[in-house]
Amino acid sequence: NLHLCISAKYTQHMATALCIAAAVTAFSGASSASGVVQRRAPLAAVSMGGNKKVYSFEGVDGGLLEAREVSITKPPVYLLTRLNEMKVATGLAESGLLSAAEEAGVFSKLESAGAFSTAEKLLPLVEKFKLLSLFEELLEVEAGLLFTAANFLIVFTPVVLTLQICGFVPFPQGPVIPVEALACLSTGAAGFALFATAFIIGNLQEEPASFQQ
Repeated sequence: NLHLCISAKYTQHMATALCIAAAVTAFSGASSASGVVQRRAPLAAVSMGGNKKVYSFEGVDGGLLEAREVSITKPPVYLLTRLNEMKVATGLAESGLLSAAEEAGVFSKLESAGAFSTAEKLLPLVEKFKLLSLFEELLEVEAGLLFTAANFLIVFTPVVLTLQICGFVPFPQGPVIPVEALACLSTGAAGFALFATAFIIGNLQEEPASFQQ
């Protein structure tokens, strides 16, 4: 009886091993018969942001996943093409803004006030602080991120005043008052300036209509 029991268990284990070997052989034969592994469409990929390296996961036969590094390139900004499509010069000419300013003597008043000579002296600051390079770099930033940063700067002063009124933050006293006033004015001005910049950049980042055809 003991010998028969051992023989039965040995036969059962051998049958299990043969089934596993047959399954592995069938899977290997199907993969080698196709010659190459057929890849399906990408399952996941990150496409936000500028030029960068991300990982893309692709499905292959057999339910396996293959990870590979791919480069995501941000579409270029066609500055002059977008300005031409927005008809900025035509809009300025049709608005009659320059003619109205000339008739109102705005340019004469600015000239008498020395505004043009002051602007001429300030022109080197554009190159010193690399404002044109900064604007060029901002063209590569998503307009939504610029709007978000601008909104944070704009609501800084109302949030601080609300917290002070509710008693969560004490009101400034003594020499702290001008410091807080300067900070609130600076953040508000920077927020509105950044909001206007984000609006302009958002329009410039749109794909030209001539390229969509």
